[in-house]
Formats: sequence, structure tokens, C-alpha cells
Amino acid sequence: MFSHRRIAPAAFALAGLFALCAVAPVSAATAAKPNVLTIMVDDLDEDMFDLLLENGWLPNIEHYLLEQGTRFDNSFVSDPVCCPSRTTYITGQYVKNHGVLGVTKGVAYWYWDEEADNPENRAMAVQMQRAGYFTGHAGKYLNGYGMYSPAEYTPDGYDQWYGLLDPTTYDMYDYRMNVTRDGNTEIVQYQGYDAAHYQTDVLRDRALDFLAAADQQLRPFFLTVTPVAPHIETISFSSDEALGYKALFREYIRPAPRHECLVSDYVDHEVDASSEVCLRELPDSLAFLEAKPAFNVLGYDKHPRLTELPQTLTEADGDFVALERQHQMRMASMLAVDDLVGSLLSQLEADGRLDNTVVLFTSDNGYFHGEHALDSKLLAYEESIRVPLLVRGPGIAGGARLPDVVINNDLAPTIADYGDAHPIRPGDAYDGRSLRARLEGGRRLARRQFMTEHFIEATAQELAAEYPQFEELTDEAIEYIENLAGIELGSLTDLAYPAFKALRRTDASGSWLYLQWYANETNDGPWVVDFEELYQLDSDVDQLVNLVPNAENDESLQAQLVSMRQDLDAMKECAGENCQRIEDRVSPVALRR
Repeated sequence: MFSHRRIAPAAFALAGLFALCAVAPVSAATAAKPNVLTIMVDDLDEDMFDLLLENGWLPNIEHYLLEQGTRFDNSFVSDPVCCPSRTTYITGQYVKNHGVLGVTKGVAYWYWDEEADNPENRAMAVQMQRAGYFTGHAGKYLNGYGMYSPAEYTPDGYDQWYGLLDPTTYDMYDYRMNVTRDGNTEIVQYQGYDAAHYQTDVLRDRALDFLAAADQQLRPFFLTVTPVAPHIETISFSSDEALGYKALFREYIRPAPRHECLVSDYVDHEVDASSEVCLRELPDSLAFLEAKPAFNVLGYDKHPRLTELPQTLTEADGDFVALERQHQMRMASMLAVDDLVGSLLSQLEADGRLDNTVVLFTSDNGYFHGEHALDSKLLAYEESIRVPLLVRGPGIAGGARLPDVVINNDLAPTIADYGDAHPIRPGDAYDGRSLRARLEGGRRLARRQFMTEHFIEATAQELAAEYPQFEELTDEAIEYIENLAGIELGSLTDLAYPAFKALRRTDASGSWLYLQWYANETNDGPWVVDFEELYQLDSDVDQLVNLVPNAENDESLQAQLVSMRQDLDAMKECAGENCQRIEDRVSPVALRR
């Protein structure tokens, strides 16, 4: 595997020693701080989440987080795909500022540059550990972890680490995990189809191990738990060139064995149907999806790539059956996540620690299920950028819903606010803002707009050309990268989409989405705009009518377009508090209302 000056095997023992030395002495003030628990799932769109909640399928989330916590109704991500979004979670920064620009290269943006000062050394876990916290992680980390680094490598800042290792992260069985406790690292292989090895349940058990260890500490804990569900599994990646883009709809994730009875039509073995849950039926996926105005509608006024690449679903090709399976199995996989939430929070409740624990539940991005004839995520439309965000904790009202616009950039500064943690260097300053005061009854956030973006993904061929170490990857790992580049991101032969940046605005003029697509073939600027989209979301929440062609003959539309272009240009260059000032800016269009 790769060598790296910072993560060479000889450095592991010293790194563990330094981690122990880095823990601040426990004071009365530190001991009084709240615990912090983040549960971040993968690819959970808000519509599926609400469908499950409304039909009583997530009782633990409903009880502990909805009834006893606060939900933000307008929660978004600033890059709608996992690795950049998750890096924003641990840095509080827009993607352009933290530098992890995509999925296929993933954490190698930080690991492969020998001369770079790796920001991972100063990310959220390090900050919380410095603030006196006992820190842990259980689940998915950043794409490429365990491939672009030695499997034995543990990121800085963690007292306990249960990290899933690529390329097995997206396997619910037959996966590997880096288990690091007390300075000792073990690579654990979970082999075979065994109910005891179902990944979500194993992560639950590892998180419970962490909570037991934390209970013996004289300091608060900070734990991030990141189940892969409801993300599709590697085993379901399809490379059927005859299907083209529609191969995406053939992908699925297996639910826990105790929930297989709910999707028995799609399981190739006999299932146990004796439990009470098997008496129910999951919501009707196709009835739910087909009721959406954007379902199976190609966007002919969108970027040409969105009419060249997707194809409308047809019964003759079996597309609707495939989509139904995908949606049903994604829903079923969420039931084990709900069990995980129940296990962790009931344990904290039994220990008397729940009332002093801030719990955040969210997703790294949303998901398309046939809206605009699309699957997966990665685009700036509502289905892809909206995510659930529920928070409970001391001083936070139960059963409350807040309309404020919040983004995943806000998670790190919120956690830091509760932990009295701080960025380590000026360049680490958060682009987001703390939600704590708002959660505790303070005034509404001033944010009126934010940027969401995605850069050009690296192909396997480009990675191989740029980095000689690429040849050291296993065939399994290279196939995994090619699938990420080709299948999950939307195309069998090349990457699906050009780079884009978008501005989403909600102010007195209404809610708007303005999107720029770029002609650039690399991620080096300046950005050359070759296509624009504009949507009025109050009247067109499904983003069916691009208003840019109409703006030429409509003075108010032209004013909105000019204003959003200007603010998006400003967002491209912002960092830290300057991002917040631009996000809070009152547009000239709103001032005229």
C-alpha cells in the first residue's frame, strides 16, 4: 500500500502517544460540558424520510428526536455528494475552502500531496479533543480511506476509532474495519452472510462499546456514527451497457435480516417472517413517486447533459420494477438505522446521560428516485440538496420545527459551540455558523442564501496518470473507483456532469435557485459559464421551468438573475465570516418588495 511521510507505519506508535498527550486536563468546566452525538446516514432524501415517519416506520427517531427535539425544515448541503459533504461536516467549510473536491479521488486530496499541510490534523475531532472531549467515530469516513492510506492508519483526534475500510465500505456483509482503542489497532474482517455481521448492527454495537468506555471517563464525549444505509451496495453496481444510465435504477441495498420479510420479493433466499414487523407492508413506492410532477420528466430546458444522459423509464425495459425494488430496499434498510438510534439513546437514557447530550441526526445528501428521470444525487436540485436535520439536547425544545435556512457548514461550528472548541489556525475558520442560540430559543438566523457546488470528478485513468501509487491498488479497489466514477455518478463510460455552482435564495422576493454550469475541463479557474438555470421555487418547487430564457423580456426576472449572478460570484471567493456576510445580504430585489 502507499507510503506517506505523515502516516508511515513507524509513526503509528508515536501518533498514539501524542494523541494521549494532547488531551487537556479535566476541569470542572470541562466535565460540565454536554456530550455530543452525531448520527449521519448516507443518501437519505427528505421525502423518503418523511414517508417513513408519517407511516410509523421510524418510532425511535420519532420519539427521541422529533418529539423530544427540534427539526429544521429547510436544511441543505453545500455539495450534494458524500465525500465533499462529509469533509464539510468535520471542517465547517465550503468545499472550495477545505479542498476535498470529489468522490473518486476522495481523501487523497488531503493524503497524496507530500508537501501539503493536511487539514485533517486540525479537523473537528482534534478540536474537540483539545477542548477536553473523549472522541470517537463508528462507520463510514471519507471515500478512499483504507485505499489511499494504509488500512492501519487512524486519523488524528480520535480516542476510539471504528472506521470502515474502502473498497468494502458499501458492503453490508464481507467488509473490513479499522478498530483502534487504547493506542492499539486491529483490522477486523466481517466475513460471510451472517446476521451478526450486518453492518448497521455492528456499527450500533461498536458505538455502544464507545459509550460504555465514555461512561468511565471524567470528561464529556464526542461521537460520530455514520451508517452506510440507505446508500446502495457495491454488489449491486451494474455495468450493463445496454441499459445505459438506467442501470442506476438496478442498484439496491440489503436490509437487516429481521427486515427482509418486508422485501421478500427481492430476496433470493427464504426469509424469517415470524416477527411482528412482517405483518405490515412498507408504503407503496411507485404510487408515492409517480404522484410527483417531476417524476420521469426529462428537463429539456436544463443543461444538455441532463437530456443526453438520462432516459425516461419504461415498463417494457423493466425500469419501474427496478425502481420499486431500489426504493423499497432503501426504505427497509432505514429500519435498522432506527433501531441503532433507539439502542444508543435508550442506553444514554438508562445511564442518566441523555439529558446532557446534544444529538444531531442528518444525512450527507439527498437522492433522486426518478424525479427529472434521474437517479442518485450530485445535482443542485431540491431532491438532492435537501436533508433532514433534527437536534435534541439541553435547552432545546421538544416537538419544535424551525423555518430557518441551515446548511451542513453549520454542523461543525454548532458542535464546537457546545464543546467550547475552536479552529486551530486562521485558515481553519468556519464558513458556517453555530445553531446553538437558535436552538435554545434565540432569534431567527439572518441567512438568506447559500452556495451549493460540485467540481469535476477525477477518472480512474486520470488518477493513474497523476499518481504512480495508483498502480499499487488492488484490482478490487480500481474496479470500485471506476464504478464510483462511472455508475454511481451517472455514466457508464465517462463522468456524468460538468462542474457547477448554484445559489439558493429565500428572502422577501421568494425562494429561488440559480445554477451555473461550466465549460472548464479541469477544476482550475477562472470558471467559464456555458449554461444557466433559474427557478422560482414558490411556484415551481419541482424545478420544471427554467426561467433564464424568459428573463430577457421580464424586468423583474432580469433583476433577480443579475443579483444572483453577483452574489454567486462573491460566494466563489469567500471564506469564514465573509461567507456569512454574503449569505445574509439583502438583495436589491428584496428591498423593492
